[in-house]
Amino acid sequence: MKVHDVFFWCACFFLIGVLVASIASGFERQYLIFGLVVLLIGVFIFFVQNFNHGMLSRGIAALSLVMFIGGAYYFAHDFYQKDEVLKFGEKINFTGVIRDVKFGLENQKIRIGEIQITAQRYPEFEYGDKVSVDGIIKEIPEEWQGYFSKEDIFGLMGFPKMELISQNNGSAIKAGLLKINLAIQDSFKKVLPLEKATFLSGLTLGETGEFSEEFEEKLRLTGTTHLVALSGYNIAVIATVVLLALNRWFSRWTSSLFAIIVIISFVVMTGAEASVVRAALMAMVLTIAEHSSRQYYFRNAIVFVALLMVLANPKVLVFDVGFQLSFLATLGIVYLRPVLKNKLGFNDEPGFLSWKDNLLTTSSAQIVVLPILIFSFGQFSPFSLLTNVLILEFIPVTMAIGFFIAIAGIFFSSLAFILSLAIQPLLFYIFGVINIFSFIQSKIF
Repeated sequence: MKVHDVFFWCACFFLIGVLVASIASGFERQYLIFGLVVLLIGVFIFFVQNFNHGMLSRGIAALSLVMFIGGAYYFAHDFYQKDEVLKFGEKINFTGVIRDVKFGLENQKIRIGEIQITAQRYPEFEYGDKVSVDGIIKEIPEEWQGYFSKEDIFGLMGFPKMELISQNNGSAIKAGLLKINLAIQDSFKKVLPLEKATFLSGLTLGETGEFSEEFEEKLRLTGTTHLVALSGYNIAVIATVVLLALNRWFSRWTSSLFAIIVIISFVVMTGAEASVVRAALMAMVLTIAEHSSRQYYFRNAIVFVALLMVLANPKVLVFDVGFQLSFLATLGIVYLRPVLKNKLGFNDEPGFLSWKDNLLTTSSAQIVVLPILIFSFGQFSPFSLLTNVLILEFIPVTMAIGFFIAIAGIFFSSLAFILSLAIQPLLFYIFGVINIFSFIQSKIF
């Protein structure tokens, strides 16, 4: 067996071990259940494959050991993850530095240590602010503990008294990138109506905090929430723009290295969501493979990226729906799309407005993620295929113009206004399709 095959199977069984441990952690005797499941999987594979050869038997034993190591890694991470002793239900006062802030229409979500605070919309706090907090920490409901623990959050506070003590107590680099993020959102709001500006912020930066409940419902009804989830589209646009700008003056390797730095900065600036981290890592693996004259295997690349993300935080595998949707959609597009193309008898012509490409891409992704959508959200939009076929062709150009508006808005406001005139018809069309099909869906179902 070749080295890349050994790596692939070891990584897969490590991830299976983490998966089994994640599920077993919800039971009282989690270690016993995990051990029994690992043993049963190993025995099942042994007998199904009729492994009588000594070397193959040792291989199965080795993979079972790797699976056990994956589970042990999860339990070790879970044991050492919580490093604060929180007092629930008691009014306390503490001082801390803000690690993250998410702005909504009516409030702001603030992260301090292992506590998430829901605070009033104003006054606004920023990353790196040192604040005094006076309030009651509440325990997270059991059904949400897995999700919040994935974010290293173990307590909640609602609208406590907060006072600013000092500023600029965090990383200067991260603080600068977050200020750029806010500046980009402000540049959209200066040249576009609020609803379209917030949608463009979601499309380019993944910022959805200021979406109205009505608009979020429309996206859900039409199966278009993925449009405002950062993905490979965003990374591809950024990488293309950077490479086109630098290739004329620098070597290909230097341009690619700078593109990687810009991509990493973008990931940090947008909050390092699972989907964009996956896309960024895939892009970096591809770049390194090209410049090191190594053959690029998609199978190994995506497993390697999943392994890196799970090593960084093993709880994303089960408790991060964005992680699951991102990887499954990518697998569907790569492996199921060619099958659908062959079954439907499509040729290589994309069709008018690339309707064939968009139909195949949307169908392959939706089919694979359908179980997750139904299990996690309890609903699937029957109009999602048609809505996405009509919209997807216009998303890359809308996103690209959005990035140019973002850059222009920071330095040349008049140019940003001119570019906004070009993007208005695109946004009008996208909103029109979403409004029409969300209305039909709400009336029929």
